[in-house]
Amino acid sequence: MYKRAGVLKAGAIFVLLVFLQALVLPEFVQAQTPECPFDKDNPSIENARYNFKITNYDCAEVELKTLLADENLDLQIKADAHVLLAAVYYAKIRDDEQKQDLVIEQFVAAFKAFRNWRGDLDIKSPEFVAMMEQAQVLVDKQDDALEAATDKVKEELPDEEAEEVVQVVPVSGDGKKPWYKQWWAIGLGVGLVAGAVVLAAGGGGDEAPPDNDLPGFPPTP
Repeated sequence: MYKRAGVLKAGAIFVLLVFLQALVLPEFVQAQTPECPFDKDNPSIENARYNFKITNYDCAEVELKTLLADENLDLQIKADAHVLLAAVYYAKIRDDEQKQDLVIEQFVAAFKAFRNWRGDLDIKSPEFVAMMEQAQVLVDKQDDALEAATDKVKEELPDEEAEEVVQVVPVSGDGKKPWYKQWWAIGLGVGLVAGAVVLAAGGGGDEAPPDNDLPGFPPTP
């Protein structure tokens, strides 16, 4: 009997240890983890890539975002940082839809910063490469739409007025769908440009405005 009680006691202790290791200890260790070890005044892609390769995705993300906060960042480096950040999100995010949104968003940002970007990808999977190609198509479509609208304005307006062409502004990250999924933004930009052409040409013609008086009512005394 005593032997059975000892076995049950040992089993209960084992279960408790497993529970602590699975739930409690990771949170404790995470709370004790120091800040990401990188130079806040001089973040680098190389150090971020090192953290990425050792699967320290959180630190890689923080350093890349710190690097991209520099408004004077070289365009090639900016594109490289966005591409690496796309790899970080691909490896880090588990939800497929969220992963695709974030990865394509970073690829789009990279190609808008440096359209002819060429470089080695840190992830070689066909899915990751397909997301990069999808981003290239999206950037091409937006650029084509803006170029067509701009050419239309240049045809209709004098040179000095054509310089004031309305540009499409990407939708900022506010929890909504990424701007590249909101194709109404491109349509809105083209519509604004067309409106500018009409206004610059003097409105909609010389026709008199319609008579808005309602029939059947006596004139106001």
